[in-house]
Amino acid sequence: MRTEKAAGWRTAVASALGLACGPSVLAVMTFGMFIAPLHQEFGWPVPAIGVGASLLSLTIVVVSPVQGMLVDRFGGRRVILCSAPLFALSLATMARLPDSLLLFHLGWVLIPLCGTGLWPVSYLRVTAGWFDRRLGLALGIANSGIGVGTVLVPVLTGALIGAFGWRTAFLGLAAVALAAFPVALFLLAEPGPRAAHVATDGDTLRTAATRRPFWLVLAAFLLLGAVGTGIIVHQIPLLLDAGIAPSTANLLPVALGLALVAARIVTGWLLDRFTVARVMTVHLLGGVVAVLLFASGPGLPAGLLAAALAGMLIGAEFDVLSYLVPRYFGRRAFGRIYGVAFSVFQIGGAVAATAVGVSRESHGSYAPAMLALAAACLICAALFQGLGPYRYAATEAARVHLPEPAHPTHREPGGAPSAPGR
Repeated sequence: MRTEKAAGWRTAVASALGLACGPSVLAVMTFGMFIAPLHQEFGWPVPAIGVGASLLSLTIVVVSPVQGMLVDRFGGRRVILCSAPLFALSLATMARLPDSLLLFHLGWVLIPLCGTGLWPVSYLRVTAGWFDRRLGLALGIANSGIGVGTVLVPVLTGALIGAFGWRTAFLGLAAVALAAFPVALFLLAEPGPRAAHVATDGDTLRTAATRRPFWLVLAAFLLLGAVGTGIIVHQIPLLLDAGIAPSTANLLPVALGLALVAARIVTGWLLDRFTVARVMTVHLLGGVVAVLLFASGPGLPAGLLAAALAGMLIGAEFDVLSYLVPRYFGRRAFGRIYGVAFSVFQIGGAVAATAVGVSRESHGSYAPAMLALAAACLICAALFQGLGPYRYAATEAARVHLPEPAHPTHREPGGAPSAPGR
């Protein structure tokens, strides 16, 4: 049993390492750093370069459900091992990019496709297979890798661009991406049901889609995608509008990144003790404060507080998603259900990234868009409160399947049966 527990925690740490060098960090978080050098070398218009980010997001929308299906069928470890070399190769090919916007745009379709198995659900499904009562903490540890990568990888990328140029930076990112292969090969362990003492039954995707919580989750993550992306994409321009110096404003994402790392661990720990509804309501109220501070045109102290609160919310999102799937729908179709929700999240983000910018141009201020995001946080909190009690709650030794109450209308909003000893 001790050996099995060690394998589970080792897998959680390995998942954090894998996610730190996966496409969520190496592709999504570094894209903006290549805009200026590409514009300088090729003379491409900045909006035309930015189309690559939109293509990246749209490809993720398509890839996520496919990844979920592959992970449910073949297991996360196999999918990761197949994808890691391809993803590294796709990044390396960008170092040979000619003066062609078409090839640049095709590259940002190819990169997320080659990284299909490296988006979070592969790692989170493997990690979740080892845990029941301490599921939240384990998932928090795994998800923290994205936060750590968000802080460190942009620093590495910026240093490589400054010292050697953007082509070498792509080669450096490819080398980091390749590290996911030995991590998965030697450290990631795919659990068997007997070894982990965790039951693996539950709803199919089709069955889950007949249940009210499924649609509440999709609606909530559509809004979360809009809030998180709206803040991440526009926080620096927003602070510049408020009169903060560029050198200072550029440091604010560090505060957000550090809060994101803390949020991964803290949220995971809280999920083992409190319901999803309660945890997310607290984070979303913090999000309301953050966007209202942004709307006010904050000075530096208020801007730091807003960035930290936003980081706590953004850091909680995927801890919560990976936790609520096995609690509300079981583990049978973990990958498929997570993949659909992740795809919907990306759609919300893609819409908000453009809509917030359009609002700024139309009104001459970010305030109306920030007020809309505050309203989205409140609606999202209400959606989580409507989820009701868990159908699959943890117990001391193994998971117990709790049938839905005969009269759902008598559920307490946000309530959930407590496991013994919690």
